Amino acid sequence: FVNLLKLIAVPLVFASLIKGVTSLSDISKLSRIGGKTISFYLISTVIAVSIGLLLVNTVNPGIDFDKDNITFTQDSQEGTTKKIIAAEVVKQESPLQFLIDIIPINIFEAASSNGNMLQVIFFAILFGISIVMLPSEKTIYVRGFFDGVNDIILKIVDLVMLVSPYGVFALLGALIVDFGASSSLFIALAKYSITVVVGLLLMIFCIYPLAIKIFTKVRYFYFFKAISPAQMLAFSTSSSAATLPVTMERCEDHLGVSKEISSFVLPLGATINMDGTSLY
Repeated sequence: FVNLLKLIAVPLVFASLIKGVTSLSDISKLSRIGGKTISFYLISTVIAVSIGLLLVNTVNPGIDFDKDNITFTQDSQEGTTKKIIAAEVVKQESPLQFLIDIIPINIFEAASSNGNMLQVIFFAILFGISIVMLPSEKTIYVRGFFDGVNDIILKIVDLVMLVSPYGVFALLGALIVDFGASSSLFIALAKYSITVVVGLLLMIFCIYPLAIKIFTKVRYFYFFKAISPAQMLAFSTSSSAATLPVTMERCEDHLGVSKEISSFVLPLGATINMDGTSLY
C-alpha cells in the first residue's frame, strides 16, 4: 500500500504542478500565490522550530537516558552511523548550498527518487512558467497532454484509495505492536515521546486554529474532520510523499479548495513545509 502511494508521488507532483501553473492566466498571479505560500510555510516552520527548541530545553527529555545500557542491532547501528555522517556533511556545507541542490543536473535522475522531490518541483514550475509565457497556439497540445496525464494520475489515486482503509489499518496495527513492546528504556522514551506530542498538540490546537481563523471562514473542527484521513495516513507512514495524494483528495473534495490552488500549494508544501519534522 505504501509502495503504491510512493509510486504515484513523483508523477502526481509533476503533472499537478504543471497543470496548476499553466491554469494561471499570467505570471503575476503565480508570483502572488507563490509569494504568499512560501511566506506562510517559512513562518509556520520557524514557529514549529521555536516550539521544539523551547520544549526540549525546558523538559530535557534525554537527561535520564542511560546510554551505557543501550544495545544496538547491526541495522540500527548502521542507520545511526549514516545519519551522523550525513549531519557532518551538512555542517560543512555553505548555508546557501540548498539553493544549488534545488536545481537538478538531470531531471530523469531526480525523478527516480522521492527524496529529490524539490528538484522535480523546481523543474515542473520552470516548465509550467515557460508554457504560460509562450503563445497559447504553440502550447495547446502540451497543455492537453499534461491535463490528460494529471487526470490519469488522479484516477490511479482513486484506485489506490479503494484499499486505503485496509492499508492504514495494517500500518497502525504494526505501529501499535512496536510501540507497545516492553523495554527498560520505556520511561525515558515515554518522556521523550510526550515532549514531542505536546509540541505537536501546541501546533495543532493553538497555531493552526489561529491561522485558519485569520485567513479562512472554515470552522476548525470541520477542517480537522475533513483532513483526518490524511493525518491518520501521515501518522502511520511518516511520509509526506505517500500522504500527498490523500491530502489533495480531501482538500479538493471535502474542503472546497480549487484544483488551481491545491495543484500548486500542496505538492510544494509536502516538500518544504514540514512543521512536524521541524519541531521533532
